[in-house]
Amino acid sequence: MNHMVLQWGGIALLLLTIAVLRYFNCHQYSIGCFAAVLLILCYVVVKNRFVFEYENSGEVLSIKSYQWPSRGKKYPVFEMPQKKILDVKIRNILFQKYLIILFSNSSGKVLKMNVDITFCSAEQVKILFGDITKNLTGNKTESISEDR
Repeated sequence: MNHMVLQWGGIALLLLTIAVLRYFNCHQYSIGCFAAVLLILCYVVVKNRFVFEYENSGEVLSIKSYQWPSRGKKYPVFEMPQKKILDVKIRNILFQKYLIILFSNSSGKVLKMNVDITFCSAEQVKILFGDITKNLTGNKTESISEDR
């Protein structure tokens, strides 16, 4: 959350700089600052689309996410008893990375849930994948890389 506040502060500072430069008729510099604001906004939108956290107590796997302007309100994306999870995969498609969880519902039907983990580091993905798969018993888990 502090990272997001820092980004908003940087954008506010650049907008203030633009206003001061426009006041002193330095239009060419204000255009450069405006371009910097647009680049930072694009970075903020792409990088901070979703913030997610997970909890795995061994009984229940819970993945929660929120978008950065929501003031930290967390919305459950996926909550499932660990024993209902059948398989976990990581799939890379172009520039996006997904955690694919196969699970059975109460009627026994196998369902699939895709969780976007694009902006997690390789170490975070390794920890997440390892934490979920350590409680799976007798199920095959794999990492899939598919570029389309």
